[in-house]
Amino acid sequence: MLRVGDQEQPLYSGAMHYFRVRPERWRAGLVSLRELGLSMVETYVPWSVHERERGKLDFGQNDPRLDLGRFLDMAAEEGLFVFVRPGPHINAELTDFGLPRFVLEDKAVQARSPRQNPVILSFPPRMFPVPSYASDTYHRLVGGWFDAVAEIVRPRLYPDGPVVLLQVDNEATGFFRDGPFGQDYHPDAIALYRRFVLERHGSLEAVEKAHSERYATIDALEAPTQFRAGPAALAQLLDWAAFREHLMEHSLGRMRRRMTRAGLSGVPVVHNLPLGDGGQAASVPALEKTVSLVGFDYYHAAREHRTIKRRTLALSGSSKLAYAPELGAGAPPWFTPLSHDDSLYCAEVACAYGLRGFNLYMAVDRDRWYGAPIDAAGRARPEARAWKALFAFLMRTRFFGLTRPAEVALVIPREYRRLARITHTLGPLSPSTLEAIGASPVDACRRDTLGFSEPIQLRYWHMLASFARALTAAAIPYVAIDSDAPPKRFEGFRVVYSPTWELADEERLAALDKAAASGAKLVYGPQRPTIDSRRRAIRWTPPEGALLLEGGSDDDVTDCVARLDEGLGLAHPFRAHPSPVETSVHGDADGPRVLFVINPGRRALRASVVMPRPMRLRDALSLKTLEAGATLELDLPGQSCRIFELEERPSARRRSQRPSEEAPR
Repeated sequence: MLRVGDQEQPLYSGAMHYFRVRPERWRAGLVSLRELGLSMVETYVPWSVHERERGKLDFGQNDPRLDLGRFLDMAAEEGLFVFVRPGPHINAELTDFGLPRFVLEDKAVQARSPRQNPVILSFPPRMFPVPSYASDTYHRLVGGWFDAVAEIVRPRLYPDGPVVLLQVDNEATGFFRDGPFGQDYHPDAIALYRRFVLERHGSLEAVEKAHSERYATIDALEAPTQFRAGPAALAQLLDWAAFREHLMEHSLGRMRRRMTRAGLSGVPVVHNLPLGDGGQAASVPALEKTVSLVGFDYYHAAREHRTIKRRTLALSGSSKLAYAPELGAGAPPWFTPLSHDDSLYCAEVACAYGLRGFNLYMAVDRDRWYGAPIDAAGRARPEARAWKALFAFLMRTRFFGLTRPAEVALVIPREYRRLARITHTLGPLSPSTLEAIGASPVDACRRDTLGFSEPIQLRYWHMLASFARALTAAAIPYVAIDSDAPPKRFEGFRVVYSPTWELADEERLAALDKAAASGAKLVYGPQRPTIDSRRRAIRWTPPEGALLLEGGSDDDVTDCVARLDEGLGLAHPFRAHPSPVETSVHGDADGPRVLFVINPGRRALRASVVMPRPMRLRDALSLKTLEAGATLELDLPGQSCRIFELEERPSARRRSQRPSEEAPR
């Protein structure tokens, strides 16, 4: 939730691009958006549209569609808060992703390949050279843009105006050119890389020891441009992989500080990561040291149920608040076709697994888009009814304040994600691209062991996926946590699992120790770690009671989950049959409040849900009531999600309040 004055504002909003809608239609669109049940409108502010020529800015002086101030004022008149996203990069299906040509054509701005060529992005409607996130020239130009936007937005920041949320940049993963050695070899990036490596190791001598090299000064260090085998080379490559994450964190930090200097401050600042997060050079916990909140974009068909679930559980475990700055209602025409049913299913399932807020993108239609619930004239389409019912449910139950209990955490090793990225073999078809199109981010990794007992870069992903499947089959709720999340995130679980081989960083091992100290049963393996990413020997003693899982097959994992379940008596709330039906329950201090029943399969089936006690249920969208005794019987169409608000039957409530005959009086 967002704190606005002395009130809490749910993070639900809808996108409307003022610059793509005729001004005489703005009010109709804002009114229809509010009638969906939303209290916040989101808009990009496109640099290339407002500054078509260098130094010639138009905020409505010539083109009334560009009167950002008037749009913000009109939103306030309609009782709406505003979420403003001034870039500089916005994508938004704009040519050049909303960046002016004079910026992109400046050679001092352009990201560089290993051969010092500009890095070109092939994306509709035309190719363009992408900026370097390290370029000082780029950051100076961005600062001028922020100054211009601030002239309009600063006087309208809350509490003086309706703007309560800002975003810095957009999808900062290198403009989808995030292969391991595709970029960025810009001189400013290489200088930053050298400073980063020196700080990472602590001294030039430590760098030399890790790399098995002699450097007269740190300026003699060269960035890797391709994969090389060997322990020393591996340490250098892992430094490069870690730097690629640092580059984005450093750049967003510079941009946010520059926004503050321009006067765009005093309200939270968010950032969004695109599809393919499992293979990106990005860390949600690390980025959240720079911005207030990091979220994921969601554009998924119903057939991608497992991906929606995996991403949401990772976001729920790793971020401050599971939030989607873009949750698609429709899509651009060059995406895989998405129907209204796809978009609604994606939203419902994401909420089922812990999404607590989202921006409906797009709520109001515009060019290069299809599927918004409100057309460009501001008229609600038939699909708007379903979104209105969903938002009514979210507000009625205060869903944004509920929790989804989970006793098991899967810890994702940051160092193994880096290992997978540097062993990727398809170049520009990067790990994140593979994941975004339905593969896994490790499918194109090298398959040799690199001197370890197994190919860690492949096995870690498969081990985590195997645990996820076994927990799902056993109806045991879980979340996933990035290993560089704050220590507090690892507390409160009864079971914590993280795969370990010979290579492991001490930061992750310390997080596992923290989880065990808080009372969790730690499961690790199949190997005990002996070295870290910097080739330093480590001596890790597993906490007392920790379980070493030596086998790595699916059967081994299933047996392990069964033993943990039996030994610890893990919860199976509202267990459902038959497979593949899944349930997810959300509640508060008074108990369960909301139940999701999901059929991710293509075939319709009859499901049976085991109830903890007799309950009255209300369908959250149709508002029809049901009575359930020991079980709830439901007919579920293929790829569908049912949402129920839970109430105990009055008779069951009275029985539960009677003193037990065995209890002392």
